[in-house]
Amino acid sequence: MHPLHKAVGDVLRSLEGPNVRVLLDSACGGEGQQIRLFGYEPVGNNSCLAWVDAAVVVNGEIQVVLEIDESNVRPLYLCGKVFATALCNYSSRRGQRTPLAASLLFVQVIGTPKNEKSAKLRQCDYLERTINSIFETLDHRVHRYSFHHGTPEGFSKGDDGRTLCQEILTFLTSPTRILSTAEPHAKNL
Repeated sequence: MHPLHKAVGDVLRSLEGPNVRVLLDSACGGEGQQIRLFGYEPVGNNSCLAWVDAAVVVNGEIQVVLEIDESNVRPLYLCGKVFATALCNYSSRRGQRTPLAASLLFVQVIGTPKNEKSAKLRQCDYLERTINSIFETLDHRVHRYSFHHGTPEGFSKGDDGRTLCQEILTFLTSPTRILSTAEPHAKNL
């Protein structure tokens, strides 16, 4: 059981609309198939570079990728997820290929550390600033890298879920990135 994954998955479902589809792996309450990202052809184990927990598809392109970690939040592990995703070009799920957008948001969600003296949140702040500055200079697919932290209850009933949805919606409607014609929306925000 993955309570943080499930809570974030429930929050992401509120983003679904006519041109917005949310993909969730089984830990997030999806239908059991993992979300695999590929760097090149052909689809297969050789070209699979990342497995992520969730993705938001707008007008047929993955524009937001989410990775949720309840325990393994070492900086090396966190960096690997975003950089592997930056090298990917598409997802293939149930035989359907979905391209990654030219400009996407990568969101890393971690559980709030139980130890108040933990350095994890400070490390995450540092990683967010540094990785964003690297991607800005590279002008790469990952337009923004963001951390969110909280508890399952904070995402399902508190401000953590609203803050996450607001960041995603702000990114999707930002005039500073190339937008598709869809207007994403959120129910019950």
